[in-house]
Amino acid sequence: MIKFFLIMTVIVSLNTVYGQQNKEVAVLQPRVIGKGEVSTNDKLIISSSMKKAFTQVDGYEAYSRTSQSLIAAEQAFQLSGAVDDRQIKEIGRQTGVAYICVFTLSKEKNELVVNSEIINVVTGKIDNSDFIVLLNVNDRENVTKQCQELAYNLLGVSHTSGVNTIKKTSSSGTKRNGEIWNPDGIEMVYVEGKGSGIMATPGFYIGKFEVTQEQWQAIMGSNPSNFKGSNLPVENVSWNDVQEFINKLNARTGRNYRLPTEAEWEYAARGGNLTKGYEYSGSNSVNDVAWYTENSGSSTKTVGTKKPNELGIYDMSGNVWEWCQDWYDSSNQYRVIRGGSWNRGAAYGRVSYRHDTTPSYRSNNLGFRLAFSSE
Repeated sequence: MIKFFLIMTVIVSLNTVYGQQNKEVAVLQPRVIGKGEVSTNDKLIISSSMKKAFTQVDGYEAYSRTSQSLIAAEQAFQLSGAVDDRQIKEIGRQTGVAYICVFTLSKEKNELVVNSEIINVVTGKIDNSDFIVLLNVNDRENVTKQCQELAYNLLGVSHTSGVNTIKKTSSSGTKRNGEIWNPDGIEMVYVEGKGSGIMATPGFYIGKFEVTQEQWQAIMGSNPSNFKGSNLPVENVSWNDVQEFINKLNARTGRNYRLPTEAEWEYAARGGNLTKGYEYSGSNSVNDVAWYTENSGSSTKTVGTKKPNELGIYDMSGNVWEWCQDWYDSSNQYRVIRGGSWNRGAAYGRVSYRHDTTPSYRSNNLGFRLAFSSE
């Protein structure tokens, strides 16, 4: 059951693009949740920015509704209380839209969290969801930029150099190697499983990149890294710290992110069932795919700047060591870390190399990437 609030007097219209039929998205007024106080000014700024953001996606246009009877009828539906699947479809029929965008605002300390969902009015199901964290609502340029990014992610449209392409974002249904799932601003790559029965490896998602400092800061509100940079991998985090991050991320998103198991990590690093048997993740040439002691310049590097492996995953050799979920051995004293780092030799970046350390250990060469079960 989903409760809706008065709809904005703007509908976003998608013309025929990529061979699809016309589609329209109605954007609802934000709903304030939680105990933190969200000012009227904050709500107005976010409402305006969200409406504008949808119109910035190529192929979309916004127009104002003029039918007051239509608006009144729609409001009557929404004000009646909780809206079931039948009413969702009726709202869609009345407004002529295919999708409804709903979003909530919550204040956590000095941060304004915008959580948003795209609902398919035909099925009544949530097709996609994402969130952003705003540190200063009065920084209009940054708010506009983040809301535009949110709109692209919600609509499943990737954008590079002004060119839009459809990307896969669903975590259910038929999945293929390398498909991207990105409901929460963290790109995940699907890895097909292998085998059957008791020895089977189920399919799963793993982070396309190591978790960045920007992503860590958005959840934790601080940045422990030694080498500072929004798109550098977060480092100087213990296994225990990572569990706290994951717990907060899951509480915010309602999902079940986790660290990869060691088996998952190595399977993905080798390229899954697309493997070409490389020594490093994506190549037999370490310089093609890894930042390590001979080429790093004694620091971490922006994630995704070397070549990816067979699945389109970056930096599984080099840059920073990555925590895995598992204990290293039966002593239950050390956790597994894999992949080598910026200050280690090439041998440490081989996909077969295993290493370990205590769960409380922190270092400027140690970070992580996320995993997510596909079912």
